[in-house]
Amino acid sequence: MEAGDPVTGIVIADATDPSYPITYVSPGFEALTGYAAEEVLGRNCKFLQGPETDPRAVAVIAEALADGREAHVTLLNHRADGTPFWNELTIAPQRDADGDVVSYLGVQKDVTDRMAADARIAKLAYYDALTGLANRAQLHGELRSALRRARTEDRQLALFYIDLDDFKRINDRHGHHVGDAVLRAAADRLRGVVRPSDLLARQGGDEFLLLVPDIGADATAIATELAARIVAALREPLVVDGVRIDVRASVGMSTYPRDAATADQLLRHADAAMYVAKGGGKDAFHLHRPEPRRTGAPSVEGFDPHAHVEELDRLLREDGVRSLYQPIVDLATGHRVGYEALARGPEGSALERPDRLFATADAAGRTVDLDWACRIAAVRGALDAGLGGSATLFVNCEPRALGTPCPPEHAVLWERARDELDLMVEITERAVTDRPAELTQVVGRVRAEGHAIALDDLGADVRSLALLPLVEPDVVKLDLSLVQDRPSTDQAAIVSAVAAERERTGAAILAEGIETEHHVAIARTLGATLGQGWLWGRPAPLDELVRTNRVSRVARATARTGDTPFDVVAAERQVGEATKRLLLPMSHHLEHQALRIGEGAVILSAFQEARHFTPNTVRRYEVLARSSSLVAAFGVGLPEEPVRGVRGAHLDPDDPLAGEWSVVVLGPHFAGALVGRDLGDTDRPDRDRRFAFATVYDRGLVIAAARTLVGRIAATTSVPALEL
Repeated sequence: MEAGDPVTGIVIADATDPSYPITYVSPGFEALTGYAAEEVLGRNCKFLQGPETDPRAVAVIAEALADGREAHVTLLNHRADGTPFWNELTIAPQRDADGDVVSYLGVQKDVTDRMAADARIAKLAYYDALTGLANRAQLHGELRSALRRARTEDRQLALFYIDLDDFKRINDRHGHHVGDAVLRAAADRLRGVVRPSDLLARQGGDEFLLLVPDIGADATAIATELAARIVAALREPLVVDGVRIDVRASVGMSTYPRDAATADQLLRHADAAMYVAKGGGKDAFHLHRPEPRRTGAPSVEGFDPHAHVEELDRLLREDGVRSLYQPIVDLATGHRVGYEALARGPEGSALERPDRLFATADAAGRTVDLDWACRIAAVRGALDAGLGGSATLFVNCEPRALGTPCPPEHAVLWERARDELDLMVEITERAVTDRPAELTQVVGRVRAEGHAIALDDLGADVRSLALLPLVEPDVVKLDLSLVQDRPSTDQAAIVSAVAAERERTGAAILAEGIETEHHVAIARTLGATLGQGWLWGRPAPLDELVRTNRVSRVARATARTGDTPFDVVAAERQVGEATKRLLLPMSHHLEHQALRIGEGAVILSAFQEARHFTPNTVRRYEVLARSSSLVAAFGVGLPEEPVRGVRGAHLDPDDPLAGEWSVVVLGPHFAGALVGRDLGDTDRPDRDRRFAFATVYDRGLVIAAARTLVGRIAATTSVPALEL
């Protein structure tokens, strides 16, 4: 061994004894830990752990021992003299001639120096050098993790955007060294206001961000109180180099789930609220106030929807909803190929704007009624203008109205629209993320009627990327932020996933929010072939139609069919045979892939029966549910929620899926499945049961397998037929 190389120790533990006693240690182990062999033989290796040892690393080891597989972790251990060291540990099962695990071989390596170097690198990568606060990269990562926890644990969080007013004036008048001192002092004062569990970061320049991951039930009141304390703390004058510096700050706030569902939305809303505060005279704070979104209209505050419920009722009785139409163009030719119908209330009324209109419907519990009124107004206007099939009509559908029948009084008009118009049913990204399983049924019914599907606002929520293949939209509408905001790594991931879907299915990509030729160039860079925005016209009545070709459709390949994942895969792949013991590492590998994907992952697993959803499985799926878009488990006797955040689907004993053990994982850039069919070894121990099996990583085949499972989740919830 070269001088300076890390010391390596070997340890062997008896796996036939549930306490896993040590039976052998190498001289390297003695040198590494300071313990002599006679001091440790017969003991469990846990004596090396301490109160600061990460329980997650310990859990990884425990799960590997329970499952009879390898594991690799790095954890904090302690030597005989009490000094801590970072131990890179690999354990591997040793089996006898019958395949039973009889011992575990552990290889240990002291990596303390490497961990210290990594910590120094992490500090440079995730902390601001001037103030010592977290930097933007760390804040954004923590924000996404906090959102996942908030969704799983039903908590509220808040994000504060803090901007020092007129900071440029301080730099210009007193010099940058004074400006730097002011920033450090501001950081110290902010530290004095926030809790240890909150994350304070410097966004850059004179901007700070504060993440409060668990703000409490009354988020609005607590956020407002905290913002007032921040403004007051920064208001006290500073003295730098004998010079008195007056500091003021403007604070914007956004909360989850009240204001936004994603990290990007929270950041945008907090930033916008900060500018509202600054516009109100600076040295102030403002809480973002959302209103239900429809067609992207801006929000106006000070509107009480409850005061206009009677007006809404009258509007619905008298068919007072009207439609304006915004053109959709082919970016290559500039020709109009479609129109999106945008809802409006009566001109000049309090409910003219769509955000107010839908806010009032939400307050009155009449969102479904209003949604159908909007659809009817959309097709009536198109029919009256003689649109016919010359251009595609995009018709919006609210998520909670999906699957509801057309009101009888409009049935004749709706039937005519189905026959005469080229309809594109437009569903929002929110519908995909809120009701992913049920939506697949509705989409199937829409397509069975010969209509197409457009997915709106893609890019506002990363979870929708994993669910995109289950919808297979004909048109993907990119959120306007992708065109109008500065490029980011998150945007790159979205564009890459959309490009993969376009290559697989031939879907058209439509960029929204195009207002300039520069936006057109960006849209083309993003892979868009269609565009929509003020560059080609604001929403208006369909008085003059430019008749050109409608949105072109790409013929879809014949769908792969089958009742179960095994049926789908076995029809196209060679099937092998193996015991459950040999297949377990494959299923765990797929679960680990899902953890690596994170928020954009879909995991669908069939366990045959509830008894196979073991305590070890519960622990693994608890972790998966906290970080994934959709996790579902299927089995005879499984409840609707076998683990918090996991959707369960009970199977009838005669369901073909009850005879399968399958794990399907789908992400924006990964697809994999293990499908197995039980060969009926009732006389064998559980882990020796044999399965006919296949593994597949072909994206199209994995998606087809996933659809057989998602459909069963939807079948557990009553979803009426969509009247299209």
